[in-house]
Amino acid sequence: MLAQSIQVGSLSDEVARTMQLMGKLDSSISFTVRPLQTNFIISNPCIYSFVDSNISRSIGQSRQFLNRKGSFYFLPISLVQQFNSHHPYGWNDGSMIAANGYQALIAGGIYSSIGPLSVQLKPEFVYASNPDYEINGAYGSYNAVIYQKLFSGQSNISLSAGPIATGISTENLWWGPGRNSSLLMSNNAPGFLHGFFRSNKPLKTAIGSFEWQLIGAELTANDNLAYENRNLKKASLPQDSRYLNAYVISYHPKWVPGLFLGMTRGIQVYQKDMSLSGNSFLNKYLPVIFKPLQKQNAQGDDTLRTDQLASFFLRWVLPKSRTEFYIEYGFNDYGQNVRDYLQAPTHSAAYLAGFKTILPISDSSYIDIGFELIQLSQTPDYLVRNAGNWYVHSEVLQGYTHQNQILGAGAGLGCNVQTASATWVKGWKQLGILLERVERDPQYHQYKWIDLSIGILPQYKYGNMVFSGKFQFINSTQYAWEKDSNRFNLHARISVQYLL
Repeated sequence: MLAQSIQVGSLSDEVARTMQLMGKLDSSISFTVRPLQTNFIISNPCIYSFVDSNISRSIGQSRQFLNRKGSFYFLPISLVQQFNSHHPYGWNDGSMIAANGYQALIAGGIYSSIGPLSVQLKPEFVYASNPDYEINGAYGSYNAVIYQKLFSGQSNISLSAGPIATGISTENLWWGPGRNSSLLMSNNAPGFLHGFFRSNKPLKTAIGSFEWQLIGAELTANDNLAYENRNLKKASLPQDSRYLNAYVISYHPKWVPGLFLGMTRGIQVYQKDMSLSGNSFLNKYLPVIFKPLQKQNAQGDDTLRTDQLASFFLRWVLPKSRTEFYIEYGFNDYGQNVRDYLQAPTHSAAYLAGFKTILPISDSSYIDIGFELIQLSQTPDYLVRNAGNWYVHSEVLQGYTHQNQILGAGAGLGCNVQTASATWVKGWKQLGILLERVERDPQYHQYKWIDLSIGILPQYKYGNMVFSGKFQFINSTQYAWEKDSNRFNLHARISVQYLL
């Protein structure tokens, strides 16, 4: 049976989450450890059957080879086009870069399995015109160089044994309950090469079910691109590869239906410095499991040249009311000891919170309402002890990035974001409205740069092609933190997916 991944941020990813709220999908799935594996969450190989029961039977069907011992399936072909009229805007766009002007991403591939072995190949090609835009000393870098790159994209090789799997992958991951952002892992940056040990589906025990993912990964930088965690400034930093060891674990107590509790943690280090933590395999490659959550020796621990992030999260699904609530609270570094955590619980902290609810209109239509806020700027605790902004670290100069893009919340350095949306849905047809406010790095600038926007979210299916879009009209007040510098920006994203 096929078990291809449901790509993070894809149409099918959001469909699956909505179907759970409507009581049509297993309520024990947390949606905090993604990507999901198709055949472990639905019996029908095509998840779009939830949207359209009359969908062509050829879509999502597998083909056999080797006397039916093996199967393969062509993955949907997708084209994503994005445009910014004045300056870079937008996140959760994977292999795309932070750029002004026009850019496009095209992807397609194949999934195949033989027994417990599966291979998914879905490369991505990105083109960006990358023209110059208005910059100053605090924000932006001149570009004027066309960007083109081929990525291995949403590809993996996996060996499964029932509910668990191990392998290597370059897929985007999403950890935590957020819909628009995640503190530690999202599809904002390109997927990175990583080995994994994960659950394929909730693993049931006497006290509830568990989902997890443990990775060891290589993170790289690009000297030709600006850093998202440096307000899109370029920097000449060491080009040494970094090693990231990270995990997410989610627990669903059997006594509280719909409740999911979890934790994420990541530790990164330059590969040349890995031996500073010890020469044993566990100390070098699995520090995220064996390194304490507090410093044993403040000065001595800092000489190990590691940086870490961690978060705790909660998601509560209420199928009878077709609603979910969620929150994630994280730390940019670990405390000196337990007393430090208790006395300064907001030091180096960030959080996100949100909800999603489905309001039925008829048997075939409904309204999807959602709200999410994320706080990445420093809390008032910085007046006592400065922690710096999230995704910037002292030991690893590139911070929490891959290819210069933030691995977690992609809104930008120290940003606070509030997003509200309401979308009418009837089968494949959708029409929504989006309201968004972005407060950019408010604590380090005299003038407040705030982006206020209203957006339109359409979707329509023609034949085997699904068209979806986002058109945001953005008013940037005191752009780039300059007084009386107000600018208008159009952010447009149009996706076309051809179902095979």
